[in-house]
Amino acid sequence: ARSRTAAGGDAATENRAALAVLTLFVNGLRMDSVLPSAKTWARPRPVRLLLAGRDDFPQHFLVSATLAAEGTGPLSQAIGLYKEVTDSRGGSGFSFTDMAANRAGTRFGELAVQDPVQLQSAVARGVQDKDLMPDASDLPELMPEPEFNRRFGGVGAPDYNAMLAVIDRRVQALPALR
Repeated sequence: ARSRTAAGGDAATENRAALAVLTLFVNGLRMDSVLPSAKTWARPRPVRLLLAGRDDFPQHFLVSATLAAEGTGPLSQAIGLYKEVTDSRGGSGFSFTDMAANRAGTRFGELAVQDPVQLQSAVARGVQDKDLMPDASDLPELMPEPEFNRRFGGVGAPDYNAMLAVIDRRVQALPALR
């Protein structure tokens, strides 16, 4: 994205394109799923992508980043929350760790379009996981809905909002996401 911007491309557009491709890749989807002419392109070699040592965090981060860059931050956060609520009702359970990856990705996607050149420069200087993903090791996860409701009162309750505030403070402190 940075080199295409330097060649005259619009920085926000280049960032959106890069996020879309990365999101497809990390979710195991081929480019031809959205661009039929890509059927003839060479296939990228499979790579296991980790963020903070987990393979689900890149998915949460990049889907949220793409949704924020293509839509809005609130839309991205709403979809991330919907997925966690759905997970609490029969999936892997509600996870504030996943919410941390969602919210960090949302911030990254917002910066990708609000301050695209600055974000490109920050990434070009080099980023590590700790620059993009807040520490989530102490956050509750894998909670079925009854446990989530018992411990946090459900979505919008004071204890739930307090946990989101902790996550948001951690995201705001990340060097690459300021």
